[in-house]
Amino acid sequence: MNVLLIMVDEMDGRKMGCAGWEGVHTPHLDALAERGVIFESTYCDSPLCVPARASFVTGRHVHDIHCWDNGAPFDDSWETFAHRLQQQGVPVTTYGKIDFVEPCGDHGFERTEFDKHREIGDICGLYRDPLCRRIGARERLAKAGPKDISGCQDEQVYERSVKFLRSSEAKDGPWMLWSSYVNPHFAHYAPPEFYDLYPEDEVEFPEVGDTNMLNQLNRDLRYHFEVEEPVDEEVWMRNVRGYHGLISYIDSFVGGLMQTLEDEGLADDTMVIFTSDHGEMLGAHGMWWKCAPFEPSVRVPLIMAGPDIEAGQRVERPIGQVNLFPTIVDAAGCELTDVDEDLPGASLLPLAREADEDGLPKVVLSQYHAHGVRNGWFLVRKDDLKLIHYHGYGHEMYNVCEDPDEMKDLTGDPEEHYHLSSLDGMLHELLDPDVVDTTAKADQAARRSWVAEQIGADEFEAQVASTCAFDGE
Repeated sequence: MNVLLIMVDEMDGRKMGCAGWEGVHTPHLDALAERGVIFESTYCDSPLCVPARASFVTGRHVHDIHCWDNGAPFDDSWETFAHRLQQQGVPVTTYGKIDFVEPCGDHGFERTEFDKHREIGDICGLYRDPLCRRIGARERLAKAGPKDISGCQDEQVYERSVKFLRSSEAKDGPWMLWSSYVNPHFAHYAPPEFYDLYPEDEVEFPEVGDTNMLNQLNRDLRYHFEVEEPVDEEVWMRNVRGYHGLISYIDSFVGGLMQTLEDEGLADDTMVIFTSDHGEMLGAHGMWWKCAPFEPSVRVPLIMAGPDIEAGQRVERPIGQVNLFPTIVDAAGCELTDVDEDLPGASLLPLAREADEDGLPKVVLSQYHAHGVRNGWFLVRKDDLKLIHYHGYGHEMYNVCEDPDEMKDLTGDPEEHYHLSSLDGMLHELLDPDVVDTTAKADQAARRSWVAEQIGADEFEAQVASTCAFDGE
């Protein structure tokens, strides 16, 4: 069987009509969900591009592969689903963003277009204590609005993907195509026809709550991104309209790809998977972009449709993206190897086809160890409850089904202490937060030294000065 993986960047997984967010226009994603199954509570492994994608392709948690931030390469010894498929005769073609950091090989992705590895990566992630501010971060918000982006990389990726699906190679099969898009990543400017789908009088702003009650690590993120002061409502409005417009823009590509599968007679032999690397806060809790442990940042879309998947299914059970490595291997008709015995996830196809949950992790794990936080945070989700462990700064716990905006922290409720203790125990079964936090910081210190040696001390200091600002500067 063929596999078409459609991946976008920075999409809150709740913001689709099929996910219950009626104010967002996603007719093609809604139709895809109607054809198959939507996993309504899917979480990325870390809400930042490089670590999220490294975890995604290896099927392993970021603390296992030591890929902590946007300046962290992961070792070539960790094999990806591309290795597994190509070893078993299924070629993998990728158009668009992959986002690996040098030094590295191709990680099994030999046939790529439009992707470029980061030579050094984001230096800000290497400075966590003392914290730095990201120079010019707040200015990115001002860029949102309507804009002609015709001819952009995403359109080229889409056109190249359609061309592949019309090729003789696609007819012969089996194959895997990873069609990967940059949007709806900030800056939130969208083509006017999609921006205008969201008139001002229909825009709903996310809940902010009392920002004075935010945990220190979330206040760290607001400081880092220069959004400690509230964003002007007019700017916020343009960002919401632009972000939602970009989701609709991406949705149009999904529609074109699905139509091409039908036109070329490939739909019945192709498993389609739609997802994102992480989400976007968009002003919720007074926070922007990703990196936060709240739902807009860590929740991602996941829709699957293809042979033997009953149409119109909805899976409420929390799912982690570490399950997608074995899922892709399974969908391609390939097998895991002895090297994969310790993978933390399992194929989702038995769940999608037969409601069989055997082998799936009992809890979902996500974590963050990059720019804007002096210590790492960890979260586990089981059933309706989500525990956030802010390392060195306490806990929060939310019932994300009853309280989707995460405004009522349950850690102070004596009746919830059993659940708090239980979830904390599950987190510690998976990892030791102190060891992971210490290891991340040690790796980042070593990376600082390595980068300075590679590009020279003067150039390194110049790059730091142009990106990072510290108190007193």
